[in-house]
Amino acid sequence: MEDNREMRLLRRGMRGCVVVLAGAIVTACAGSDEQRIARRLSELAETMSIEDRETPMIRQARARHVATLVAPDASVDLGPPFPPVRGHPEVVRLAAEVRVPAGGVAIALDGLRVTVDEPTRRALATVTAVVQAAPEVGGELLASRELDVVLGEVAGEWIVEGVRPTGPR
Repeated sequence: MEDNREMRLLRRGMRGCVVVLAGAIVTACAGSDEQRIARRLSELAETMSIEDRETPMIRQARARHVATLVAPDASVDLGPPFPPVRGHPEVVRLAAEVRVPAGGVAIALDGLRVTVDEPTRRALATVTAVVQAAPEVGGELLASRELDVVLGEVAGEWIVEGVRPTGPR
C-alpha cells in the first residue's frame, strides 16, 4: 500500500516537472518580448508591402490581415500625406486605398529600439520605416520616417495600439 502511494506521488511530481519544463521550452522558443515585438512589426511591414499588379482582392486581404495585428481602437498617424485614422475600419480602409507607384513598394524597418514596461505589459518601439520602390523598378527610396509604435500584450500576443511620427507632439 505504501509503495502504491509513493509511486503516485512520484508520478505526480514527474508530471509537474514535465509541465514546468514544457513551459520553459515554450517561453525560450517564443523569444524575448523585444524579439516577439520585432517579429510582429516585421510581419506588419511585410503585409503593408505591395507587389506589382496586385489585385484589389489581394490588397483587401492584406488590409484585413493588418487589422489582426492592431488593436480594435488603434490610432494610426503616419504623418503627411496620410490622414490620421482610428479603429479597424479606418485602418483597413487606409491600408487598402493607399496609392503606390507602378511596380509596387517594399517596406522595411530599421533601427528598432524597444522599451517594455513589465507591470503594464505595454511597450514603446521606435523604428525607422523605409519605403522603397520594388527592386524590379529600381528600388528607389520613396520615403523614410521615424515612428513611435505603442504596443500592448493581449493573450500573449503583442498588438499595435498606436503609431505616430517621433518628435514633439
